[in-house]
Amino acid sequence: MPRSVSEPSRIVIERLLSKGTTRSEATIQSDVRMLLLDPELGLEEVQLETQVGHGKRIDVEAGATVFEVKKTLASSTALAAAKVQLTGYVLSRAAEFGGRYLGVLTDGVRWHAYHETGGELEEATRHTLIDGPTGAASLLSWLEGVLATKQGVRPVPSEIRERLGATSSSHQVDYATLAAIYADSRNLPTVQLKRELWAKLLRSALGTQFVDDDELFLEHTLLVNSAEIIAHLVVGLPATELSPATLLSGDQFAVAGLYGVVDRDFFDWVLEVPGGDAFVGSLARRLSRFDWSAVEHDVLKVLYESVIPAATRKALGEYYTPDWLAYEVVKETVTDPVHQRVLDPSCGSGSFLFYAVRRYLAACEEAGVPLSDAMHQVSSRVIGIDLHPVAVALARVTYLLALGRDRLNLPERGELSVPVYLGDSLGWDQHEDLLSSGHMVIPTETGDQLLTTELRFPDHLLTDAARFDELVQALVDESGRAAFATGNRKPKKLSDGTLRRLAIDEVDMPVLAENFLRLRQLHEDNRNHIWSYYIRNVARPTWLSNEANRVDVLVGNPHGSPTGTCPPPCRRPSSR
Repeated sequence: MPRSVSEPSRIVIERLLSKGTTRSEATIQSDVRMLLLDPELGLEEVQLETQVGHGKRIDVEAGATVFEVKKTLASSTALAAAKVQLTGYVLSRAAEFGGRYLGVLTDGVRWHAYHETGGELEEATRHTLIDGPTGAASLLSWLEGVLATKQGVRPVPSEIRERLGATSSSHQVDYATLAAIYADSRNLPTVQLKRELWAKLLRSALGTQFVDDDELFLEHTLLVNSAEIIAHLVVGLPATELSPATLLSGDQFAVAGLYGVVDRDFFDWVLEVPGGDAFVGSLARRLSRFDWSAVEHDVLKVLYESVIPAATRKALGEYYTPDWLAYEVVKETVTDPVHQRVLDPSCGSGSFLFYAVRRYLAACEEAGVPLSDAMHQVSSRVIGIDLHPVAVALARVTYLLALGRDRLNLPERGELSVPVYLGDSLGWDQHEDLLSSGHMVIPTETGDQLLTTELRFPDHLLTDAARFDELVQALVDESGRAAFATGNRKPKKLSDGTLRRLAIDEVDMPVLAENFLRLRQLHEDNRNHIWSYYIRNVARPTWLSNEANRVDVLVGNPHGSPTGTCPPPCRRPSSR
């Protein structure tokens, strides 16, 4: 909420609240424009009477938001008539300039914000102006969330809560838009698949605590999409200039030599449905308001807690560790940060990782370790695992925040992988169901669509995580191209070049060819994309169990709470 209200805005708000005085629409319109020029909103220009053709004019236009001003909106009849007029303006602007436009109806006291879905406007959030400094500040805060125009906002906990939390107009607009997109697309096969696999993972990870709920799925989608966009902003990539597909695929990180930051996961279904691209673009604009270059807290934890209600978190057994406690635990237990290997086996949003990485880097600097060496080694010094896919997405961004933009952008940084993994994935199915006769077996049936062929991978292919990841990605990519190839001779196996590059033994080729055909069929059935993420994370525990045996210090909760507070940390005897 704004710390203070400027004198011009205070005078305008007094006029808008004045009673017993008949005011024309033109007068209210002028006052609305003056209010929108308050420094808190960060607008350099606000247009009055913008022409939109056929003699019609938009009352006020600011950024990607159209305002329609009326003398009064007290009656439902007046509100309905004004909404029809506003709809035409919003659709006209969206058609002319592309992207997503919002519409606001106001009489100076009542404010209604709408988003467009299927050619109609649906209300996303509303606000009523009240008297006094608190009322004025609340209105400006509400307008800033709708407009998303303020720049350089410090991402401290209070600002995250007020500008992105569940009670903010920004979140209400984003959630309402996402819910409308989902309602129109929920029966598409690709959306059903990701929705079902999301529920399957959380049901296995959280047990009876998990309630399969559309609202939670949408909140998780919004949180992970936000985290993946923030990841780009942390390293200084221009999120508002990148395509939505790029933002949610992480392609730019691979170009920059940063791996393990963004995955194609359950939550990128928005890219495959009408309206999804515009939604992601709008979300990127809202998150770009913040200066993510220097952060001193696990702010992603604050974002999670401000979006997911406390009652829901309690029901799911999610308890996040306060920053001060995470800092003290790391300071007390990581006594030789340059040489010790630290693992948080239930890392949540990454509070312990944040302070462990910072402690490692500070110790390296004090010991005279070259920064290029420190950055090369950090991935093997501080590692995180969690059962919860949302927690993993948040923790990966927290890891980047701990490293800092300046270090990440150094030419001598070299390639870097963020070592935060979706672990204990065998909880998705019972161990004996996944491992059979020396193979990891993954069923591909979901819901009422019985796809009888399984995916099978010989155990020995799982021992090298990086090589296995590359193999799976090649299977998914090449089978996808094969599914949509023209002609009668579609490829039926991995290319010879890939088989040579990955040094695939001849004995493994038949089973991999079967996997190739199964994945090709999934592509043809439009039930693809998620399988690379799914397979790699089901396989991860084999590798992670080996890693866990090599660490020196366990922080967080080593007993398996999904995102819980920690008992006193365990210290392993040094293996050095």
